[in-house]
Amino acid sequence: MSDLLNIGRSGIKAYARSMSTVSNNIANAENPDYVRRSTLLTDGTISSNLNPMYTAQSGLNGVMINGSVRASDEFLEAQLRTSGASRVRSETMVNWLGRIEVGLDNAGSNVGNRLNDFFARGEELSAVPFDTALRITFLNELDATVDAFRRTSFNLEQTQDQVVQTAAAEASGLNSALELIAKLNFEITRTPQGTDAHSGLLDSRDSALAVISEKLDVNIVLAGNGVANVTYDGQPLAGVTTFANVTVASNPDASLAIVINGTPARSPTNGTLAGLSRVGAITQQRTTELQGLAQQFVDDVNSWHANGVTDAGAAGAPLLTMTGGVDTLAVTTQAIGDLALASPDGTPNGNLLTLSGLRTPAGVEARWNNLMAGNGSALVGARSQLIAATALDSANRDQRDSVSRVNLDREAADLIRLQQAYEASARVIQVARETMQSILAIF
Repeated sequence: MSDLLNIGRSGIKAYARSMSTVSNNIANAENPDYVRRSTLLTDGTISSNLNPMYTAQSGLNGVMINGSVRASDEFLEAQLRTSGASRVRSETMVNWLGRIEVGLDNAGSNVGNRLNDFFARGEELSAVPFDTALRITFLNELDATVDAFRRTSFNLEQTQDQVVQTAAAEASGLNSALELIAKLNFEITRTPQGTDAHSGLLDSRDSALAVISEKLDVNIVLAGNGVANVTYDGQPLAGVTTFANVTVASNPDASLAIVINGTPARSPTNGTLAGLSRVGAITQQRTTELQGLAQQFVDDVNSWHANGVTDAGAAGAPLLTMTGGVDTLAVTTQAIGDLALASPDGTPNGNLLTLSGLRTPAGVEARWNNLMAGNGSALVGARSQLIAATALDSANRDQRDSVSRVNLDREAADLIRLQQAYEASARVIQVARETMQSILAIF
């Protein structure tokens, strides 16, 4: 009779605990960091054999609670961290390459359009070379083209600075996540496995690891008790109570270098910092290309102007100067009398007629178009990568969620099943009580 009471009592405790777990699952159905839990139940029967000459003795104790189990697959979690890092890298590149394109376009008043207007004004002036208004317009277009070069250079420099600032902010967020991992690791070592508290710590650990891996392509090794050891390029980033300080530095090509506790490490290949590193290098490349275009524009225009003569018969002086970067590009004169529009043989528009000769496949205008096309191609490629990375990440997330996330239909079915099991266990106790009362009534 006591066996019946023990069995019923163990069932009530076990199924009450199980229903509590299901209720907790339902309450956290919308929590993205929560991993579904279940109560692990095992047979409570105790068997012993004190003497091999006698029959084994068994004690029927019903069911035992063996702890709380998270519905987590570490392989799926690792796969999701990798695909998530690829997705955010592609998102970063699409975002910043788009900014570069906006900076190059200058709201439609880009270098290419200004060059086209400059050459068009030259053609108009060649028809009436002594028209004062057209000469002023010609100089104004030259000045507008110079301004377009300068503003484009400023936009690229500003983008480069913003990339560095964003990378520093990402590194700061990474350090916060590494510090959190170190604290969680310490708490995990102190918390018994199989408890709700231990499961909660593992949920927080996975959330922090997702943040870290989306910023930097770290290596993560999980110990048997759930402790996460994080390394990068062979250097430890986080362990039990210990964590590193990560900063970023600029390489000569403007890509990002990772520095761990003052020690340089390799450039990132995945995650947000990898996207920023690649964008930094691309921005520097565009700046270098723009510098070359500006210098060629100076050389071409000054060379063309030197071949002509002014109204006073003087040789054409340099119209443009650039003593350093593109920001130093400037027009040397605003006086229309300084324009050398005539050819040395005295033809009033002779030199103007040769201006269109600068519009060659190797000229500034064509090279600018190639620069814009190159950036456009890079942006299209990044968008294609983003589409593929997003699809893969979504598939991995669905696969992980099918295992780890709360399904309300399943929880409702479990709740009904466990409630019936609880009532059955209570019925066992009731039957045992009624049977005991019947036996006692005999006497």
